[in-house]
Amino acid sequence: MNHWSKITKINDDANYNGALAVTAPDQVLFRHTQGIADYATGMPFTFSTTSGIGSVTKQFLATVVLMLAEEGKVTLSDKLSQYLPEYRFADQITLRQLLNMAAGVPDYVDAVVKQTLAGRVLSTDPDDDPQINRAVGENISLVHALALINPLPLTYTPGTKSQYSNSNYLLLGTVVERVTGQGLAQIFQQRIFSVLGMTRTKLGTQFAQADSYLKIDDRLVTLGRGHHIAGDGGLVTTITDLTRWAQAVLQQRFLQPTTWQAAMTLYKDFYGFAWLKKGSWYWHGGRVLGYQADIYVSPERGLATTWLYNVTPVNDARLAAWYQQRDAWHEQL
Repeated sequence: MNHWSKITKINDDANYNGALAVTAPDQVLFRHTQGIADYATGMPFTFSTTSGIGSVTKQFLATVVLMLAEEGKVTLSDKLSQYLPEYRFADQITLRQLLNMAAGVPDYVDAVVKQTLAGRVLSTDPDDDPQINRAVGENISLVHALALINPLPLTYTPGTKSQYSNSNYLLLGTVVERVTGQGLAQIFQQRIFSVLGMTRTKLGTQFAQADSYLKIDDRLVTLGRGHHIAGDGGLVTTITDLTRWAQAVLQQRFLQPTTWQAAMTLYKDFYGFAWLKKGSWYWHGGRVLGYQADIYVSPERGLATTWLYNVTPVNDARLAAWYQQRDAWHEQL
């Protein structure tokens, strides 16, 4: 069995619903789609179906921040207070710490979850609750996010840890907008999407063609498209466009080689500038509503893989097995 047949079988066994591609720097080697993008209409999931990518959005935002740094418009050692004094701990935090998830800023998503629960006791993981997923998938403005996190203390002294918090990149999005005088959607379009020919990629989950779903006990629960437009997780794209981004990473476009090296250097062995690691691969995943996405990059192999899916199984043992099998498959490439 070749590599492509093997991953197709792994996906079939897990009822994968979406699209994937494997690419070299200048050539797509394999791509595949299966399943449904919108069950209400029966629309299939295709190579041109737009779907949410959640936190994979952070890679695009980090790249813009690093472009601005190379242009001398920001310095990574700058204090956040220089750009966003409204956050009460901004004078203790640098842009680099935000990029590295090392700022100690509480995760506004956790605060949204607590607010949504309002004392309700969950019998499942919050990630599996439809009401919570819909709340997190709505527009979380800067004013709203600050109202949630400003009353909270830092979770640790900045620079002493690297711990995931979506707030870091929501705040960075505002920094970029204030430095450039443009909205994030325009910034992404001008600096990245138009350059790479990512013609179907937009900021705002409401623009997705695919609907999003939780699969609970073989029953699909529609979560909708939401309205998430923040820089921590608001992009929608196609597998074709996302693969163009993966090729750009392999080609080290937009940034100097030393900057790419810094981006993929994990702080405290956890987080680079929007990069983590799985085995020998650099990786980032994302989830918003029922949408999920992944990007794996191996500069040593000269390969990258991209994944989009819009059905998230709940309490399904096959999902954990699929993650493990998929990671093992990458190591064999």
